[in-house]
Parts: sequence; structure tokens; C-alpha cells
Amino acid sequence: MLKRSNKKAIEMGFNWLFAIIAGGFILFIAVYSASKFIGISEQKYGTESAAKFVSLFDPLEIGLVAGKSSEIDFVKNTRVFFDCDADVNAPFGRQTISFSEQMFGKKWSEKSNRVSIKNKYVFSENVVEGKRFYLFSFPFSMPFSIGDIVITESGSYCFYDAPNEIVDDIEGLNIKNVIFPNLTTECNGIKVCFGGHSKCDIKVSTSESYVEKNGKKMYYYGNLIYGAIFSSPENYECNVKRLMSKLNELGKIYISKIKIMEREDCEPKIEAKLSMEMGIAKSITSSRDLIRLGISSEEIDEINEAGKPGCKLY
Repeated sequence: MLKRSNKKAIEMGFNWLFAIIAGGFILFIAVYSASKFIGISEQKYGTESAAKFVSLFDPLEIGLVAGKSSEIDFVKNTRVFFDCDADVNAPFGRQTISFSEQMFGKKWSEKSNRVSIKNKYVFSENVVEGKRFYLFSFPFSMPFSIGDIVITESGSYCFYDAPNEIVDDIEGLNIKNVIFPNLTTECNGIKVCFGGHSKCDIKVSTSESYVEKNGKKMYYYGNLIYGAIFSSPENYECNVKRLMSKLNELGKIYISKIKIMEREDCEPKIEAKLSMEMGIAKSITSSRDLIRLGISSEEIDEINEAGKPGCKLY
């Protein structure tokens, strides 16, 4: 009887041990499957959100001389990641955007798949984080219309000693995250100085047409000054190259137009200078080349404005 009781006890112990192991395995599978499902759902949601965010850039397309602005609010703290590649085999390079939002505590959702930003030039930091995002755009011409400079930002900025033209542009668009304090006013955001002040996060030299940020100088022409102020140096340089690629392609169309205009007894004074500008734009290595391109652009514009009626190129 004693031997039989021990055998039964061993069998019951084994059954309990098996049940615990099997139950733990089933629980592991359930938790793993749930976490995978949540991860996939988060990524799907993030990708859809990134695509919706990209669609917000469409209303910012201008086609005129004035700019546009808008705001977007998120329920949760959100990160938007911007990538730019000027050399990829796509028309005028490529930009992509991905998305992540803050979950419980300090945890962030998995970074979503990249969504392409087609035919847009979005100037921003590499990562923009916040609940409220400010989007605004300015037209860019060199000398003819090239595209729109789209800014995406979530931080606050203080512009010190800004030229009247800059003040008019910002206030005209009612951009709420940029203020114009005097030097004695406390700034709770990023300090942008247009004078010779040393204690600034971003320094702008309007005489030499560059913006100094993170220890790097980004040269600008026209409204690219805004792209340089609000963008990371990497994103800025990439988008400048993309814009210059488009200038080169548009220049080919204008060269063809010049050939047609010659038949109407229009003097082709612009062709040589435009061809030279296209050559510089095609081989641009950095924004510093915008200095030469800016001079050439002004000369082309002067010749075009002096053309007789019916002979202006643009």
C-alpha cells in the first residue's frame, strides 16, 4: 500500500508540473502574439498618420507671390522624422517622413514605415517633436519660379533685430510661434539674431547671405533664408540640391522657349547666361554655390525685364 501511494503522489506531482509548464508556454504565446499585434497595429497607425501628415503639405502649395500657414494639433506628444536624399534616382531627389507617438509613461510607439513626400521641399529639423505643429510656406524663384519652401516646426522662436521685410513676412502669415522681442525681453524659445550678438542659437548675416547654426554656415538666396533658419543643416543642404536639380530641368524648357521666341524676332540675350546658371545648378556641391547662382539670377532677371513686349521669357 505504501508503494502504491508514493506512485500516485509522483503521478500527481508530474501532472501539476506539466500543467504549470504548459500553462506558462500558452501564456507566453498569448503575450507574444498580443505584443506583436500591438506592434503591428502601432506601426500601421503610425504609417497612416505619416501619410495624413504629408497630405497637409498640399494646401501649402502657393503658385503665387504670397505665403501660406496652418497649424495641426495632436492629442499625444508626437515625433515626426524627416529624411532627405538628393542623389536617389527619382525626380529631383526624394524626401520621406515617418511617425511615432508617446505611449504610456515615457515609452514611444514603434517608428512607422517611411512615407514619400513627392514634389515637395520640406525644410525642418531631422526630428520635430510636440503636440502642436506649425506649417508655413514661401515661394522660391531663381529667377523664375522653382517651387515652394515648406517649413515644419513645433518650437518657439525669438527673432532679434530682424529686417522689416522678415517681420512683414512672418506677421503677414500670422505665424504664432515666432515673436520679435527687444534685447532686454526674456526669450523662452530659440534665439535667432540678425545682428552681431554672440549669445544666440542661430545667427543670420544678411550682408553675406548665410545662416550659422550648429556650428555650420548655410548660404541662402531669397526666401531660402527661412529654410536655413528652421531646418537642420543636413536637411537644408539636401533640399537646396533638390531645388537646383529642378532649376536645371526647368531651364531646359526655357531654352526651348527661347528657340521659339527667336522666330518672332526676339533677341536671345538670356540664353548664354541661363545655360551658365544651369551648369552651376547641375553641379552644385553645397549651398555656398548659391552666391554665384544669385548673381547670375539677378542678371538674367534684369535682361528679361528689359525685353520688349512679347519677348520676355517668364
